[in-house]
Amino acid sequence: MKKDIEKVKLKLNEYFEHNSKYFTRQGAFSLHHSKQIDGFIKKIFEIVLQDCFEDFFPSIENIPFCMIATRQYARHQLCAYESVDLLFVYKDIKAYDIKPMIKNLIAFLNDVRLPINYQICELNGLSSIAKNELKQKILQHRFLCGSKRLFKIAKQKFEEVFKEYEEEFAEFLFAKFEKDNIPFIKQEFDIKKDFGGLLEYGNLDLLLTLFKHSSKNYALEFISEKELSELRLASDFLLSLQSAMNINAQKDVSVLSLNDLNDISRLLHKKDKKYIDAKTSLLQKAMQSMHTTGIYVYYLLACMQRDKNFYQRFLDNGSLVFYEDKIYTTKNFIKLKDALRNLNSLEDKELEFDISVVFALKRLKFSKMDLEQSFLDFRSIFYRKHSFGILKLLLDSALLYDLFKPFMMMRFILNDEGVYSVDEQAFLALYEFEKLQDNEILQSLSADEKMILKIVILMSALREENEISLGNIYRAYCAKLELSNEILEFGLKFLKNYNAMKDIIEKEDIYNPIIVCTLLSKIENLKNLDLLALLTLNAAKASNCASHFFIKSLDKLVLNAKTAFEDENLIDETSRRVKKEQTLKRSKIFIDLSPNMQDKIAHIKSNLFFIKNSFEDIVKIALIANENSSKFWFNNEKNLIFEMTANKGLNLEKILSALANLNLVFMSFFELFDEKIYLKFEYNNIISDEQKQNLAFLLEANLHKNDKNKALAKPIIKKEELKFDLEYSKTYAKLSINAKDQQGLMAYVMNVFNEFKLDLSAAKIQTIRQRTRNIYIFRKDSNLIEQRQNILKSLISE
Repeated sequence: MKKDIEKVKLKLNEYFEHNSKYFTRQGAFSLHHSKQIDGFIKKIFEIVLQDCFEDFFPSIENIPFCMIATRQYARHQLCAYESVDLLFVYKDIKAYDIKPMIKNLIAFLNDVRLPINYQICELNGLSSIAKNELKQKILQHRFLCGSKRLFKIAKQKFEEVFKEYEEEFAEFLFAKFEKDNIPFIKQEFDIKKDFGGLLEYGNLDLLLTLFKHSSKNYALEFISEKELSELRLASDFLLSLQSAMNINAQKDVSVLSLNDLNDISRLLHKKDKKYIDAKTSLLQKAMQSMHTTGIYVYYLLACMQRDKNFYQRFLDNGSLVFYEDKIYTTKNFIKLKDALRNLNSLEDKELEFDISVVFALKRLKFSKMDLEQSFLDFRSIFYRKHSFGILKLLLDSALLYDLFKPFMMMRFILNDEGVYSVDEQAFLALYEFEKLQDNEILQSLSADEKMILKIVILMSALREENEISLGNIYRAYCAKLELSNEILEFGLKFLKNYNAMKDIIEKEDIYNPIIVCTLLSKIENLKNLDLLALLTLNAAKASNCASHFFIKSLDKLVLNAKTAFEDENLIDETSRRVKKEQTLKRSKIFIDLSPNMQDKIAHIKSNLFFIKNSFEDIVKIALIANENSSKFWFNNEKNLIFEMTANKGLNLEKILSALANLNLVFMSFFELFDEKIYLKFEYNNIISDEQKQNLAFLLEANLHKNDKNKALAKPIIKKEELKFDLEYSKTYAKLSINAKDQQGLMAYVMNVFNEFKLDLSAAKIQTIRQRTRNIYIFRKDSNLIEQRQNILKSLISE
């Protein structure tokens, strides 16, 4: 017997090592997996029977015991690494002592390391238990092994309980559905609990089973065979995805991590395509499956509630009716044009639609001519103050793919920097934009300009390789909307530059005159500058990226751009420093300084130090540097700012390691005088006084630590992950690193900079989804130019 159990354990381990082959077969992985688990359980049951009865083995039908699969296992929807739900039913007969056999069975199942959830029930007590804790488990059940006669008796008792307590069971299940609208789906979604997840689909399946009164699927009372097939295909894919996630993690997990997409894509045998890579293709299908499952689940739920009179019906008085502030449909739309006009005739306020409206539009049939005749009615939706609700309805019903063709190219496209996919992020930006009705800048725009900006916001989700392709798609679509050339060009300017300010804030030096001039050449005037800044801030708020640092940097960028508009001479960095220095010298705060201190400030090497700082800060920092060999301090009002003056040979790695647990977003390095430097690190964190004291202690300890002999491990930085731009500006060069985030990477990079005596002026640090995107700005000198190749060789690991 022990040998038999060891054989089963060995085969089970072999199965788990090679079961990914079932992803290539037709149907959900969970179907094949459930059947394989059936085989292992039946084999263990045979071993238990042989052990209990030896040579006096009776007919299995005469043993008053059966094993029943329940919950998702009963539906053949068991995913890899999920616990197997079992119900052990026995009849207490004097001639048999079943309990020791059940105990052995459980012990052997545990011994082969098969994860199980089980419940043991005596047949006579089954009805009373079924009314309570078993109600959800036994709605779906499947005979596994043992006495079929006993199973039939148990099944009959289940059906009696279901019939008697149908309404109570239904209310119990209806209560598990909490959502009252169709939400946006996060890229890193919970495949079990979120909208359209497997728990919602499982509970829907339970309701359909509870209300089933014939061999026909109860869902077909409300949807067609084709629609039911669409739902099943979506849910089957989610079941396979859940198994792939579990196999990849070697345990039962529920949240899809973007970092695991490549590995999961390989498990599911997804391949790169010409215009889309495997992981993006996988994410698209996963999110589309969640959305499809979700809308069918909630539509069928609403249909069942109405069919069983679980809430009050509303009166039919037209195609669309209000009911408790939500809009319902009571009859199908006939023509696309009429449907759009019907929607557009609704009061111009924030609107919510019942799932029935989604399906009425989803089922709408129309010809190519009908579609062509509907574009102007669709355009009119963008003129509403509150167009978001109707556009979201069209998105959920998939009509938007026909009416707004560019959206077909960007549905559920991977967004490396956000919580939501690029298309849903654009919709959130539209929602935020419509909340700005009273903004002074928007009030100065015409109705046509506001309309085209809404189209631009949605089209900002397009990811084209160049502006020409983007412009061609935009122009082709706007031609269908019959827009004037003037308004078309107005919108195109903002579409092409939609992310320009965000990119400068995150990747460039907002004080660099060339960068500012390039921005000005694109937007042409102050009105457009203000409007683009508004769109940038709006998009940042929609994506939860509007940190204090981002807002402050945007304000400074706008100020620099306006200054450049007003006085072209100030675009040159040296001229800006000279002008500011002349004003400083006339100020009281400067005049009150000693002649020696005045001279030191006048000889500060860094132009950017003058440009970026106020008069008060220039004097304060200079005094601190003059009086101390090194000193640091914190500003913690809106976000943590760490500042320090020190000697030029300071080991920056010691500071960075002490502050490594904080989210660094920007670093500045300025040369002062007497071989002194000023450092400013900005973090996207706010810390407590206690944390501040701990950081100060750690910094002091690190700065006095002797690490001269400490060898730094070389991180993996590939050649294509580096870009060195010597022509960044007249006085500066730029190094970009986009590599996998690794422990010690920053310390190693800084060490290389020190070895080559590079004059670092500023840095932008970003870590998103375990990749570091860093920009370093150096003062350009002969040493940097001559050592360029050697610097790159020292950084590249291949």
